[in-house]
Formats: sequence, structure tokens, C-alpha cells
Amino acid sequence: MVVIEIDIIFDFVCAWCYIGKRSVESAIALYQKVYPGGKHDVFRINWRPYYLDYNTLGHSVDKSELAKTRLADWSEEKKAAATRRVEQAGRAVGIHFKHGGLIGPHTRDAHRLVHFSRSKSSETTTNILVEKILEAYHERERDISSLDVLGQIALEVGLEKIEVAQWLSSNAAVDNVNEEATVFREKVAGAGVPCYFIQGHYRLEGAQDANDFMEVFVKVKEEEEERRKQ
Repeated sequence: MVVIEIDIIFDFVCAWCYIGKRSVESAIALYQKVYPGGKHDVFRINWRPYYLDYNTLGHSVDKSELAKTRLADWSEEKKAAATRRVEQAGRAVGIHFKHGGLIGPHTRDAHRLVHFSRSKSSETTTNILVEKILEAYHERERDISSLDVLGQIALEVGLEKIEVAQWLSSNAAVDNVNEEATVFREKVAGAGVPCYFIQGHYRLEGAQDANDFMEVFVKVKEEEEERRKQ
């Protein structure tokens, strides 16, 4: 058995991060299905925070209004092409993007909830939590800076209501998450997100497909097996 560790540096408001999550999962499923002995290998996914800080107004605003400001120098044709590209890539992995709803002033509390989940539940639950928050923002048009919304999502994945409410209403782990976000911003060195580090040294960036991840998984497997022979 080989343990393959994946650090995924991401932010919840990043559409390509949502697409990338699905691509990683497809690659893992493919590897475990077709690679000899792959079904016995274990994947560990670590969700690492990154702040895109799209909204600097200090309160939640309509996504479409913010887009007008952020993309003011884009032509309508360029905006439409970018939207089509994201939507097409999303549909290919089962995501149906919607562009309404609100975007909050930060995603810190969503990342704090992931931090909380890591200490209170299994890795599987944490992965489902990340999926649900991404889905809430990108497909259900919910404001994931709202503590009420985050609390509802936490309940959906089986986290304890009272513990979650106390955690979110406090400043628990704010410094930890902020520090981690700073560390990983420096680590991606301007490349942006999503960014993936596999087994600590293989790096992939942006819109990778399942085959790109699969290729790296095979390299890691072969390296680990060779190392054990030495």
C-alpha cells in the first residue's frame, strides 16, 4: 500500500477550484480502478486556504454588480467567452454553474469551518463539507460568508450544531487560518489557484484534467515502490 498525499490550495469563490476538485476525484477513482494494485493505495487530501479577496467592500454584494466593477475593462465578448469556458468545463465534471446570489467580503469563516472539521471528523466528512460549500456558492447561489449558511451546511454533513455555532461565532483559529493562507500564497508564488502539490514535490496548477493527475499518481507509486526496494 502506498499513501499519496495531495495539498490542494484553493478558495471557495474560485470556479476553477470547484472544477479542479472534481478532476482530482475522477483521477483518484480512475487510478484505483485501472492501475495494478491501485485499489489498495490511500489518498490523503489536505485543503489549504487561499484568499482571493474579490470583494473588498466589507459587506456582501450581488455577484453581477461586483463583476461589472472587477471586469470593467473587459469587452462583452471577452466576458461571454470566459463564462462559456467555465460553464462548459463545469458541465464536463457535473457542475452547473449559476451566477446569481451574493459574494461576501471574505471566505475566512468558510476556511475556518474546514479547519474545525479536520479536528472533529473524518477526512471523508471534510471533503464532503468542502464540496457542499463550493456547491452552495457556485450552484445554489448562497452567501457563504453568512454564518447561518455555513452552520446549515455543517449540519448537512453531520457536524454538531452547538459546537459549530460556538466555533463560528468566536474567533477560534482565525490566526491559524490567516497564517496558513499567507504561507500558501507565498508557496504558489503568484500562480494563483487552484494549485496542487502531490507527495510534497510534484506541482500542478490551474485547469488540469484527470489524466494529468493520473500521470503524477503513477510516478509517485513507482517512486515509492522503488524506494522500498532499496
